[in-house]
Amino acid sequence: MNVGIPFFMMIGLQWIAGLATLGALRVAMPRSMSIPLALLVGMFLHTVAFFGCELLNIPLSTGTLLISGAVVALLPHVWWKNVSAFYSGLLSKPTWTLTLYDMIPLGVALYVAFIATWAAWYWPVTPFDAMAGIDLVARQTVEEGTIVNRVFTDPSLAGQLSNQPFYAPFAMLLQVMFRLVGFAYGQLWVPIVACALAWFLWSVLRELAHPFIAGILWILYILTPEMLGYSYLVQTDHINAAFFAIGAILIWQAIAKNQQALLWLSVIMLCGACWSRTESILLVAIGVAASLPFVARAFSWRSAATYAAVAAVASLGVFAIWHVLFFNAYLPVRPSTAEQLIGFDGARFIQVVTSTFSNVVYDKGLWAGSFLLLAVVFVGNVVVTRKTGPLLPLMWIGVVFLGLWFVGTMFSAAIVEQTLRRGLFKVIPLIFVYVAGTELLQRASRSLMQWEAGRTS
Repeated sequence: MNVGIPFFMMIGLQWIAGLATLGALRVAMPRSMSIPLALLVGMFLHTVAFFGCELLNIPLSTGTLLISGAVVALLPHVWWKNVSAFYSGLLSKPTWTLTLYDMIPLGVALYVAFIATWAAWYWPVTPFDAMAGIDLVARQTVEEGTIVNRVFTDPSLAGQLSNQPFYAPFAMLLQVMFRLVGFAYGQLWVPIVACALAWFLWSVLRELAHPFIAGILWILYILTPEMLGYSYLVQTDHINAAFFAIGAILIWQAIAKNQQALLWLSVIMLCGACWSRTESILLVAIGVAASLPFVARAFSWRSAATYAAVAAVASLGVFAIWHVLFFNAYLPVRPSTAEQLIGFDGARFIQVVTSTFSNVVYDKGLWAGSFLLLAVVFVGNVVVTRKTGPLLPLMWIGVVFLGLWFVGTMFSAAIVEQTLRRGLFKVIPLIFVYVAGTELLQRASRSLMQWEAGRTS
């Protein structure tokens, strides 16, 4: 079978699954947001269904992949009335027109997207990733048709495995899927996720700020060195950043737009974050708890409690499917995570916090001016407008730092310059959303619009 046919079938089914899910939830958002978001939602739901085949001892093959994708794509159509109304909105006449403000940002974005996609397609998986974790398990899964393969069952490997083959399964399952549809190295899903996140962020920034300001912020985001470097490597970090950051943004948008459907969509995205990195369950728990006063103020405490309960059950369920059920009922070996839990120590916590700033945050080679931009705009916004908001994105940035500091303190294997550095990927999209949403940049946007109006009058 030609590699293009199963690939486009898979992507098409995932996209339909995502779009139909948004429709079933009665989500109302611009197409420029819903189209990339739907692909990410579909990827998540498809990997969960595909993993369900493993739990049922159904061999993982191209046929299983496409059948599970078809089931996930068809299931939301049970709510056909909602889904059909959503589809009608997708087919309505476009209202956006290309302007000069968009030409340079889109040119930069397309060039970077081409480079990342070409690199993921052309270059093999790095030797470390090929031997240590995600791709190692994926290659054996494709060969043997099951995740319970020689990586975990070979007696010669008993006691020799690191924790990397046990990582949260989202990236590994996508690697299996893309290898099954014919890609030699499988990692093409990484730039697809990176592009979907960037596309969604572009639409959010344009909603918040003048197109000229939004374009500058978007270019700065796209060219953030560390995130750009991981846009074609088989790691969990970019996909985790996409789901976690979008989940947080959707909570803020639900409140700002008075649209509860976005809260339920945020649950799906935060579940995807827990499906992609293990420590996300802690960060999601802290973030959802801290968001409750905001949700209650916008809707009601009853709605906030319902949201918290649904988010908790769904996130813990997704987390437990892999880390509890699969580890204990299917795998013959266990990770050594418990042995690395060293408890909380105040001195180590201070060391982790200090090292995070000195060795990670202050390194412009990793983040360019992202954190400097955050600091300057935050201070400028407070001085000029006497406001710190928008508070919710700022709070989620704080949640990421706090959660990662606890992880770095309580787990001996968590290294600040590696684990926590990549964990901060989640913060970068939130930084640019916060900056665009500040009153300082809102005033600048209004000034630009007034200047434009004066020029054309």
